Amino acid sequence: MAGTAGTPGTPRVLRAMNDRAALDLLLEHGPLSRTRIGKLTGLSKPTASQLLARLEAAGLVLATGTSEGRPGPNAQLYSVNPRAAHAAGLDVNP
Repeated sequence: MAGTAGTPGTPRVLRAMNDRAALDLLLEHGPLSRTRIGKLTGLSKPTASQLLARLEAAGLVLATGTSEGRPGPNAQLYSVNPRAAHAAGLDVNP
């Protein structure tokens, strides 16, 4: 079909994509600040704050300390909650 446009992302889908991107970054880089997550994802600071609040409320991330050694106030660092990961195995042998 010529001229068929894709369906735009809904706010819910976009939030899920942003949440996933942030979790992937935290898994890859370890603890990150809100500002660093915003820079790595391209999200604004308020959006990164909302994202971290959602993930923290869901128990997926934890505030794990603060950054040090820079001028100004220390930034809160976040990391993936190790208790949020689950694994399952299934033996399919007879």
